[in-house]
Amino acid sequence: MNYFRLLLCSLFLAATVSAAPFDTADAVAAHAPGSVFTQGEPLRFSLKPYAASPLKWTLRDWRNRELRSGDWPGAGKAELTLAALPDGYYILTVESPEAAFDGFRSFAVVPDPATRRRNPDTFFAMDSAQSWLARPDSANVRHPGDAYELVSEVIRRGGIDVVRERMSWAECEAVPGKFDWKQYKLNADLLSRRGVGISGMYHNAPRWAKTNTTHLPGDLVAVYRFARKAAETFKGQMTDWEFWNEQDIGFAPESAWDYASALKAAYLGFKAADPALPVAIGGYAMTPIAEYADVVMANGAKDYFDIFNIHAYRPISSYAQIMEDIRNYLKRHDIADRPVWFTENGTDSEGSGRIPSYIAGLKAHSPEQELLVAELLPKIMIHMQSLGVDRDFFFVLPPYSERDGNKDWGLMRRDFTVKPGYVAFSTLSHQLGDAEYLGTVALADGVSGFLYRRPDGSQSLVYWSVSPLETESNRPDRKFDDLLERPFRLAAAPGSYRGIELFGTPFEVKTSGNTLELTATRLPAILTGLSGLKPTVPFRRLSRPGTAESGYDRSIVFRTELSKDFVLSGGKSSVDVKKDDAAFKLQIFNLSDRAKRGTLALSGGRFGGVPAEVTVPPFGKTELNLTFTPELDKEFRGALRVGGTFDGKPASELVAPVRVVGKLLDGSRKVDLVGMSDPVNFRHNSSGRQTITYDPEAQGLKFHTLFPPNVDRWVYPEYMLQLPQESLKDALGIAFEVKVSAPKQVKQMLLMTVLGKEKEHGESINLNVVAPTAQWEERIVQFPDSLDPDRIRQLRLGLNSLVDDITYWVRNVRILYRN
Repeated sequence: MNYFRLLLCSLFLAATVSAAPFDTADAVAAHAPGSVFTQGEPLRFSLKPYAASPLKWTLRDWRNRELRSGDWPGAGKAELTLAALPDGYYILTVESPEAAFDGFRSFAVVPDPATRRRNPDTFFAMDSAQSWLARPDSANVRHPGDAYELVSEVIRRGGIDVVRERMSWAECEAVPGKFDWKQYKLNADLLSRRGVGISGMYHNAPRWAKTNTTHLPGDLVAVYRFARKAAETFKGQMTDWEFWNEQDIGFAPESAWDYASALKAAYLGFKAADPALPVAIGGYAMTPIAEYADVVMANGAKDYFDIFNIHAYRPISSYAQIMEDIRNYLKRHDIADRPVWFTENGTDSEGSGRIPSYIAGLKAHSPEQELLVAELLPKIMIHMQSLGVDRDFFFVLPPYSERDGNKDWGLMRRDFTVKPGYVAFSTLSHQLGDAEYLGTVALADGVSGFLYRRPDGSQSLVYWSVSPLETESNRPDRKFDDLLERPFRLAAAPGSYRGIELFGTPFEVKTSGNTLELTATRLPAILTGLSGLKPTVPFRRLSRPGTAESGYDRSIVFRTELSKDFVLSGGKSSVDVKKDDAAFKLQIFNLSDRAKRGTLALSGGRFGGVPAEVTVPPFGKTELNLTFTPELDKEFRGALRVGGTFDGKPASELVAPVRVVGKLLDGSRKVDLVGMSDPVNFRHNSSGRQTITYDPEAQGLKFHTLFPPNVDRWVYPEYMLQLPQESLKDALGIAFEVKVSAPKQVKQMLLMTVLGKEKEHGESINLNVVAPTAQWEERIVQFPDSLDPDRIRQLRLGLNSLVDDITYWVRNVRILYRN
C-alpha cells in the first residue's frame, strides 16, 4: 500500500470509525529521541496524517502557564518549528474546530552534554535495565521499535554518566560453553559509544548449571567460567559487576550459605578476567537488613566483594533509620570501609497509576503523579548522599509496570517519551554530577539546604521547601496542589547570582546589600556561583578501600546439598535438623588451574564419613556423602561449620546455622500470650480497610483486610506488650498457629519485633515466617542472636498480599522462654 492510499485509509477510519477525541501524545511527534531536545537543536514537531486540521497549537510550561501559541503550519501538514527555548520541561497542546484533542505532547530541552565534563565517579546514577525493559513489545502499538538505541541516546542527552544494566545468564549460555550475548552486548556497545559507564549485573542461571536448586546455580565451576567470560567480553565497558539481584527474597529461594558459595565463585571469575574491576554483592531487598545477610557474612563473604549493595523503596522519612541499620551491619561484620551503593532506589510515595494507559490492563501516572516523582527524585538522591551513600541508582528509566499492571514505574512513558522526573535527574547530573558534597545548611524553618563545591572552587546551594513527601509515610492519594512557598534570606557578596530551577530553567537573583531574598518551593532549586558558605553540619566522607587480602586460599569453595533431614527456615538463614545423623553432601570446589590436597576441619556437631584427606582436581570438585548430628547451646542453636587447609593455606568457611525446633519446643517454658486473643488489644495498621474480630468457630483472631485499588497491599496489626507481665526478657522465640483464606496469594509473612511504641515506624527486626496455608499449622519463630528480646515493646504479625481481599487467622500464641 503506498503512502497516499494509507493516508486516505487513515482519514476514512478517523472520520467513520471513531468520534472519540484524538490523543495529542500520539498525534504530535517530537523530532527528538524520547522527546528530549538538546540546547541549540531545532525544536521540530509534526502531526500524524490522521490528525484533524487546521489546528492551533499552544505552548505551556510545567505549571501550565501559556508561553506561546499559533496556527500549525500548512494547515497541519507541515512541520512546526518552535523558536529556541531555555532548558526546561514543556507541554504542547493542539485544538481544531473539526475534532477534539485530549492530553498533551510533552518535551524537554536539556543542556548539550558536550558542554560538561563527564564524571565516572558520580554519585548520581540511573538503573536503565534497558536490555530487559526496552525489548520489542508487540502489545505496545506506540513502541518506538529501536528502543535500545533510543534509550541509550536519552541517557546521553540527560548527562547520565553511569547506568545499571541487567543480564540473564540463561539467555547468554543456554548450552554450556556456547555464548550468545544477544541484546546485552548491543546495549553495552550503544552506551559505551556514548561514554556511559555500565554497572553490570546478572542472574537467572541456566537449567544445566543448577544442581538440586530452583534459582541459584549449584555448579560453581560454571559460575566461575561465566563470570570470567562476561568480564572478558565486556572489559572496558563495565565499571563493576554485581552478582545476583535481591537474593534475600524470591530471586533465590535457596539458603544464605548457598548464595555465599556462588558469590565466591563469581567473584573469582570476575577477578580472573579483570583484577582491578570492583565486584558488588547482590543488592539486598530487605530493610532493616534481615538475618539472612548476617549469615552470608558468617560464610566469609566479606573477602569476596568490594562494594556493599542494597535497595530501598521506603519513604524518605525512614532513610536515616535505614542508614543507621546499614552502618551497624557493616561495623558488626568489620566491613565499615566498603562503599555503600543503592543500586535500586525508588519510590512508592506517589501511589499506583491513577489513569488508564492506552495499553489495556495497565494504569499510568497522572500528570500530578509525574510531578510528585519529579519532586521526589532529587530529594531521594540528595538525602541519600547526605547520609553517606557512595552511589545511588534511581529506579528506573524505561517504562515498567508491576502490581497487576497498576504500579507505573519508569521516567519514560509507554511511548518512550520522558516524564518530568527525567528532566529533574538531568538537572542534578548537569549541575552536581561533578560536584563535591559539603554538608547541610540551616536556612529557615521548613527549608532544607545542601551545599556543594564545584570543580572551579565555587559553591552551589540546593534548597527546597519541606513537603509531606519527606515527613510522612507513603499514601496512595498524594496531591501536588500547593507549591509550599517559603521565603528565606541568604548572606552573599553583593552582585547577581544565577539559579537553576528543577527542570533546568535558569533564573537570576540580585543581592540587596549583602543579602539574597529567595523563595523555596517544594521543588528543589540550585543557586550557583556562591562562595564562603560554611555548612551547618559538615559532611565527612569515609575512606573506601574495598576488599583487602584475606590470607585464605580463596580458590577453595565449600558448598552443601542437604537432604530432607534438614528443613530450611522461612528466612533462609538456618535449618531445622529433624534427626540425628542427618545426611548431606559436602562439595569442595577448586577454582584454580592446579590440583589441591588438604584436610577438612568440621565443627558444630558429630560428623560421619569424613576422610583423612581430600584431593580436588583443577577447576573441579570433590563430593562427599556425610552425616551430621548437631551440638546445641542452651537456646537450642548450633551451626554446621566446614573449613579446611589446602596446600598449607586455610579456606574460607561454610557456616549453616542450626535451629532444632522440636527440642526448642520440648525444652522451653511456654507461656500463653493471652492478650493476643483479644482484638481490643491490637492497633490497626495496614494499607487497606482492616477489621480484627474474635472468630468463635476458629477459636482465634480473624484479621480481614480489604485493600483499595492500586496500593501496596500490606497488613501488620500492632500488639503492644503489656509490661512488665509480658516482658520478653530471656525469651527464645514465639510459637503460634495460623491459616489464611488465599494461601497462594501471600507474598510474604513477617513477625516484626519492634523496639519502640511508634505506630508503623520505629526500629524493628523483621523475622520471616513460613507462609501460611488454608489449614491450621503451627509456626515457630526463633529470635536471632542480633535481637535482645528484653527491648521488644510491640509485635506486628502480618503479611503482604497479592490480592485485594485477604483474611488470616491466628491462635494459641505462646512465648518460649529459657527454662
